[in-house]
Amino acid sequence: MMNTVFKRTTSLASRRILAASAQTLLHHFHSTATVAAAARDAETCFINRFKPFPGFPASAAKGFHAKSGPLYFRASTSLQAEYAVEDYVEEKGSEALEISNLGIAPEIVSALKNRGITKLFPIQRAVLEPAMQGRDMIGRAKTGTGKTLAFGIPIMDKIIRYNAKHGRGRNPMCLVLAPTRELAKQVEKEFHESAPNLDTICVYGGTPISRQMRQLDYGVDVAVGTPGRIIDLLKRGALNLSEVQFLVLDEADQMLQVGFAEDVETILERLPANRQSMMFSATMPNWIRSLTQKHLKNPLTIDLVGENDQKLAEGISLYSIAADMRGKAGILGPLITEHAKGGKCIVFTQTKRDADRLAYAMARNFKCEALHGDISQSQRERTLSGFRDGHFNILVATDVAARGLDIPSVDLVIHYELPNTSETFVHRTGRTGRAGRKGSAILIYTQDQSRAVKVIEREVGCRFSED
Repeated sequence: MMNTVFKRTTSLASRRILAASAQTLLHHFHSTATVAAAARDAETCFINRFKPFPGFPASAAKGFHAKSGPLYFRASTSLQAEYAVEDYVEEKGSEALEISNLGIAPEIVSALKNRGITKLFPIQRAVLEPAMQGRDMIGRAKTGTGKTLAFGIPIMDKIIRYNAKHGRGRNPMCLVLAPTRELAKQVEKEFHESAPNLDTICVYGGTPISRQMRQLDYGVDVAVGTPGRIIDLLKRGALNLSEVQFLVLDEADQMLQVGFAEDVETILERLPANRQSMMFSATMPNWIRSLTQKHLKNPLTIDLVGENDQKLAEGISLYSIAADMRGKAGILGPLITEHAKGGKCIVFTQTKRDADRLAYAMARNFKCEALHGDISQSQRERTLSGFRDGHFNILVATDVAARGLDIPSVDLVIHYELPNTSETFVHRTGRTGRAGRKGSAILIYTQDQSRAVKVIEREVGCRFSED
């Protein structure tokens, strides 16, 4: 059988692993029983690479089927992708990974190329191999490092190949949960633009549910949404999760922090037990681990942050400035003029009332709008659209309102009021310096908050320059 495999396989990466397997078999006849047992384990590992994820039944209604028999095929997609990673690392020696080398569906490669995306960032590269193998995982990365494509590429590739072989079904194969409407829309947009032939839907509150129900009735491949609206659709019988093979919790720490814990638990209980689950988050509080122990199977942890490393993306310059409470508003204008240089700026406040007051005061000299939870969904979308399109360049926002926002080219973030936690500081600051761009963040504090500033420096692993 080994000779047959060598004849049928043309991939350099696949030949390498098969050659290694053959060498193991040769050593088998001249080694101890311990080595023989290791060889058997290696053979089992090799065979398991062709399974979408452990324990998935080949006869499932929506599964990736396998059958025994002669090897009349090339190496599987997951195997090719896995060793394409290895080949690139060894032969190119570059930090970036060429997407065209992954062995994924050509339509994904083409769509990404049309968007100007030809290489993967570190989080995407590290996630791809285990995701293609079907592993459950927890992916931890700095805010703004492209987590969406990290889980999106393997999922899109598997669904496209499944649909080509078995035809499309009515119910979603992938469910992505996000903490905010904006993040859900961004994730769905990423899927749609990267794989235009897949049917995707984004569901969230504040919009007519009947329209979403009709779209679900037509059939979708990928459903992205906030937990509250997902629950509503489940209660109405409009959303069937029985065929979900891929679950993603994006920005999981924020999802639970804003009160979605119970909804998330309810949704996870409705999913098939036999699925691949992936959780992505910029920070990893201890209570996240209890969720993974209950709902993820032997998850692989991919930590590109570490406990003591800088938790912000590279290229963000950090400044701090001391000011008394009465003088804070007066220094905002000069700070924005100097550091934003006419570009986009987000100013963070603690309360909705402060956001309105500050935006009103700043509007005398700047084009400025407020964003908080009391604003209607339609007005919220108009505000965000105006900020993205450059109709105004200063957004005054509360933490909850701005959570998950992905606004291109934000040049400056100002913490007008100190964040309550280091995690909040990371998420606020992560609105700038995204996808390799440079940015600045300024923390305004009073003298009696000096100790809190030191705590942020220690916990985040950063250092402020006095402005």
